[in-house]
Amino acid sequence: MSSTYLQAGVMDNFIDPKDGRLDGSQFILDNAVGFLPMPLTVTDPAVGVGGGAALLFFHESEERKQRRLAGEEVKDIPASTSGLMALGTNNGSQLYGGFHYGNWMNDRIRYLGGLFGAKFNLKFHNELLPNPLDLSIRGMYFFQELDVRLGDSDFFIGGVYSYMSSDTKLEGLDQASKDGRLGWRVMYDTRNNQFSPREGTKAGLKVDYHRKAFGGQFDYQKYNAYAQHYTRLSKDWGLGVRGDVKSISDNVEFPASIYARPYVEMRGIAAMRYQADNTALGELELSYDIDERWTILGFVGAGTAFNHDESIAKSQVYYTRGGGFRYLIARQLGIRVGVDVAKGPEEWTTYIQFGSAWK
Repeated sequence: MSSTYLQAGVMDNFIDPKDGRLDGSQFILDNAVGFLPMPLTVTDPAVGVGGGAALLFFHESEERKQRRLAGEEVKDIPASTSGLMALGTNNGSQLYGGFHYGNWMNDRIRYLGGLFGAKFNLKFHNELLPNPLDLSIRGMYFFQELDVRLGDSDFFIGGVYSYMSSDTKLEGLDQASKDGRLGWRVMYDTRNNQFSPREGTKAGLKVDYHRKAFGGQFDYQKYNAYAQHYTRLSKDWGLGVRGDVKSISDNVEFPASIYARPYVEMRGIAAMRYQADNTALGELELSYDIDERWTILGFVGAGTAFNHDESIAKSQVYYTRGGGFRYLIARQLGIRVGVDVAKGPEEWTTYIQFGSAWK
C-alpha cells in the first residue's frame, strides 16, 4: 500500500495540474535536487552512430520563484542552468564534460562556462583530394563567456576566452597543439525564451583573436555574423528564419587549419563536410501547433563554402530539407523537446533536439 502511494506521489511530480499531461516543471523547480534527464543520440555521418545522456539542473532566482508560486507565467524569465553530459559513437568518438549558464541581476548579466574532453574520429574532405582522409582529434576545451546588457536596451556586449589543447592525427601526421582565444561580441536579443523561442530576434557579430599571447601557438582571426528571427503567423502557425556567415583569416597554420576553418553547419549535413575559408547559409522553419503541447515542423536550408580566392557567386550551393516535432516537456520553463529528421546532399540524419535547433 505504502509503495503504491509512494509511486503515485512521485508520478504527481510529472503531471501538470493545469492540463493533466506529462510535464517536468514541478519536479525540476520544486525539488531541491530536481533535474531534467535528456537522452542524446548521434547519427551524424561524420562520427557514426551512438548516444549518451545529459543531466540539466535548473536554478531559479528568488523573485522568479515567488512569481511562479503566485501563479504567474514565468517562462519568459531566464533561469540559470548547469549540465553534465557524456556520449560516444560506434567509430570511437566521445564527448564528456560539464557547463554552467548563469543569468544574474534580472537578465542584465549572462555567463556561460565549461570544460569538455573529446575524441573525434572524422573524415577530412578537401577539394584537391579524390577521397577523404582519416582524421582524429583528441583534446580538452575550456571556455568562459560573459555578456552585459547595455542599459535597459536589448543589446548586449561581451567577451570570451577559451583554451584548447589537442592532438591531431591526419594520415600519418601527428601533432600536439595549443590554441588560445580572446574575443568580443555584440548581440541583440528579444527572444521570449532562451531554450525554445517562439517570438523575437537574436542577432550579433563575433570577432575572435587566436594568439600565442593568449596561451596558444597560433595567430589568426575568426569572424561570425548571424541572425535568428521567430514570429507567430497566427495562433497555431509559427515561422523561424536563420542566416549565418563565417570567415577566417588566411594565415592559419596546421593543425589549426584542419579544425578551425568554418564549415556549413545545418541539419542534414555532416560536421566538417563542406569546409572553406568562408561559409554562408540560410534556413527557414515552419511550425504548426497541434495543441498547446505538440508541435510539428518542416524546414529547408541552403549553404555554401568558398575560399578567399573564390567568388561566392560561383561557389556550389548545398541544400537541406526535413521535418520533426516538439513536445512542451516543461511548461513553466517553456522547454520543448523532440526529434528532427533531415536530408542533405548525401544522407538522411536524425537529431534529438532540446529546444530550438538553432543555438
